[in-house]
Amino acid sequence: MDIASLTRFVEESVNFLKQHPELSCSIVFLWAFLETALMLGLFLPAEKVLIVASLLASKGTVSPLSFIACGSIGTFLGYSVSYFFGILLGEEFLLRLLKRLKVSKKDFEKTKKFVEQKGELSLVFGRFIPVVRPILPVVIGIFKPQFGKFTVYNGLGAVLWMTSYLLLGNLLEKLFSFIISHKAVSLVLSVILLALFVVWRKYGKNKELF
Repeated sequence: MDIASLTRFVEESVNFLKQHPELSCSIVFLWAFLETALMLGLFLPAEKVLIVASLLASKGTVSPLSFIACGSIGTFLGYSVSYFFGILLGEEFLLRLLKRLKVSKKDFEKTKKFVEQKGELSLVFGRFIPVVRPILPVVIGIFKPQFGKFTVYNGLGAVLWMTSYLLLGNLLEKLFSFIISHKAVSLVLSVILLALFVVWRKYGKNKELF
């Protein structure tokens, strides 16, 4: 499956979700699982699908409780599968596999260091770091933490991650409503923000980073 096919798959999922909101639970569950199971999130990022679903939830088209529950179960199971996958693989084989998947050793070391520093808490915070999220549970499996602790922190991280998407959807809905209702104010703010961005890019202290 090439990049074009993957992109088309994401777009088709988004369109299907919009046309069939009654099936949102299954779609949210599937994408939350795919992004966090067996490092599939390296190729199938779920952000676009989950953001669209969260917007539908903010409008009441989709049940917010269903959105959180189905997504949490999906990502919880995805991380659980990856945890055992990491135990099975071991660090040496995982490094070879990541190399074939075009994941740099630097990203692996970054994730490993994150796990070493945060322990089981990395299961809560790591979901919010795009580079870390897909490979985090596999790396944690290498450390073979107690499954009971893994399960508790995995469940907590899953609920918080999906709740953050729901809050983002509510925020975006309010922002879109404000823009539609206050077009003149929105235009002025957009011009100001654009001007500030241009000035920052030209004179900012960190200009060399770009």
